[in-house]
Amino acid sequence: MVDYVLSAATTQGPGPTTTVTSPTSTEASPRELPPVVRELLDAPTPKPHGWATTLAPAFLGVVVWFPLLDGFGQAGASSTILVRWTTACITLLIGYALIYRPLAGLGLRERKRLPVVAAGALGADGAEWLAGVLYGLFAAVWGSVAIGYSVRMTLDGLVAWGLLEPVAARPEGPLVLTALAFWTFIIVSAVGVNLTGAIVAMMKIYWPFAGLLLAGAAGWAVWRGVPWGGRTAGGTLLDLHLFQYVFSALAFPLLMAVEWGGAVRDRRDVRMGGLVGFLGSGAVAFLAASILAAIGAGGSIRAALTSQTFGPWAGGGLLLLFGLASLAPAVYAADLLRSRFRRHWPALGNPDSALLGFLILFIPGALGLAHRIETIAEVSGAFFAPLAGLLVAESRRQPTSIRPGWSTSGLVAWGVGVLFGLSPILAQTVGNAWPASFPPASFLGASASVMLYQLLSPPAKAQP
Repeated sequence: MVDYVLSAATTQGPGPTTTVTSPTSTEASPRELPPVVRELLDAPTPKPHGWATTLAPAFLGVVVWFPLLDGFGQAGASSTILVRWTTACITLLIGYALIYRPLAGLGLRERKRLPVVAAGALGADGAEWLAGVLYGLFAAVWGSVAIGYSVRMTLDGLVAWGLLEPVAARPEGPLVLTALAFWTFIIVSAVGVNLTGAIVAMMKIYWPFAGLLLAGAAGWAVWRGVPWGGRTAGGTLLDLHLFQYVFSALAFPLLMAVEWGGAVRDRRDVRMGGLVGFLGSGAVAFLAASILAAIGAGGSIRAALTSQTFGPWAGGGLLLLFGLASLAPAVYAADLLRSRFRRHWPALGNPDSALLGFLILFIPGALGLAHRIETIAEVSGAFFAPLAGLLVAESRRQPTSIRPGWSTSGLVAWGVGVLFGLSPILAQTVGNAWPASFPPASFLGASASVMLYQLLSPPAKAQP
């Protein structure tokens, strides 16, 4: 087997870049790698920028994303505000220390995209399918969630303002399906004419405003009087069920720390971007979500905005604004799906890839699956928390190598981690429940993949 070694090299710009040295044998060449890994390996190294324009706004868009926070409130509906918030903060700290910092540091060191870096642990073919095709597919699932939430909140806002009858906004109604189809078409078309960069740039300005709006809404709810409640009966400040939801939901975007970390200048940018954009902003966003969940039916923040606390005009306006913000990740998701699928299947032309992207983004929302965000988060965490664990283990190896084919040790470690992550769902299929006292399944999956990969994979040997 031939390994292609990723090694740091000094350039005129700040920070290291990543190059591929000659293989140790002439049996293969980088051109024989699978298409996604090969093309991303040949892609130019991004110009480094500061944390305030890269990592911070990227993760700010993750932690103030309304569907994530609405699902958070519903998953922790039985907990008090204090328990919800402390659980979120503990999860953020664990995600920052155990996943974000190692992966962002790995991206800074290698300066390459996720499938290329993952080829060290999974092999080039494994990275092609898991960090390439599967990752693009799940991006589309989250994109469908974004479109579904945006449509639902926009129509709810119009209902609150008296511009639409409530019956017209029912989930299975023709108006909802028409709006889903329209926004999906617009997003796929925007990606097709290369407007993704412009939309992402605009959202870097809008996300801080959305965060301030969320904090302001929570402050208003506190001023109007919120049922704070006390501690839970057991006196614990950690809700394991809620920890499972937050950790699982964040596993997918935390993998992008590899790519976002590769776009900054140095380790200070990595540290500051995580502290401001992930930890600090996340603590504020989840506190606001914890407060708003206390006044929404079933813990729903969307329901909270339609309650008497805000009134029809203020609540309707907030729903429209958050609905607009919730739509933005769908553009990035559609672009990621299109690029990964077209690289892997070059025969997909523009009409074919556009139609396929439209169907993958539209169908989950049309069937009502996109609103089952806790289940989506659980499945996403089951698949991608173990992948994050593999990359954390790989970040400790010098140098990182691209292994052609499949890496048996990486595949086995990932597969065992996925089984751990899916264990609550598998238990339900046979009529059992995942014990509430057990550690969260996705966290177990990530931990198992780290330990098993380190056990099965020999240390990488440095090339002369």
